[in-house]
Amino acid sequence: MRNPKLETAKRSTLLLAATWLAACSSPTASTTLAVNLTASPDPTNAVESHGVTYQVTNPDSTISTYEYAWQTSLSVSMQETGGTALNITAVDLKVQQASGGIVITPSGGDREYFRFNSSASGNRLDAHGTASIGFQVWYSLPNKGREALVTVNLSFQDDNSNTYSKSVQCKVAP
Repeated sequence: MRNPKLETAKRSTLLLAATWLAACSSPTASTTLAVNLTASPDPTNAVESHGVTYQVTNPDSTISTYEYAWQTSLSVSMQETGGTALNITAVDLKVQQASGGIVITPSGGDREYFRFNSSASGNRLDAHGTASIGFQVWYSLPNKGREALVTVNLSFQDDNSNTYSKSVQCKVAP
């Protein structure tokens, strides 16, 4: 014979236990990235490049070698403001041709060519700390111009293995 009061008490106890366990397993730290990125100088200037080359595979499978037309340098400063130490796990950079800071997508199969070197003193951004990464960038654009938009993408991981990414852009003056 079923006892309705006992069934209700069991359900209430189970519901209370489930709620308590769910609260115990919820994260106590914020999972939002609190890092400010600043590119400098912004805008940066480009100068003619000499001696650094790239290769293009032609439609007939031959390879042509060209010098990059332009070279520029910039740095990205990071400031952690949320109180969480982070490891910098990846750095990527992209150059796009631009006009007035607006990306001009190449047409007709044309593309931007670029390469970069980066330098950093380490891969750790301490809680409430600062760090910076320097970049030297070489590029050639389909429109033969020097004005571009450089986007730096950074990936981070905290001590709890949460991953984050953040980007900053820098204009290259015409």
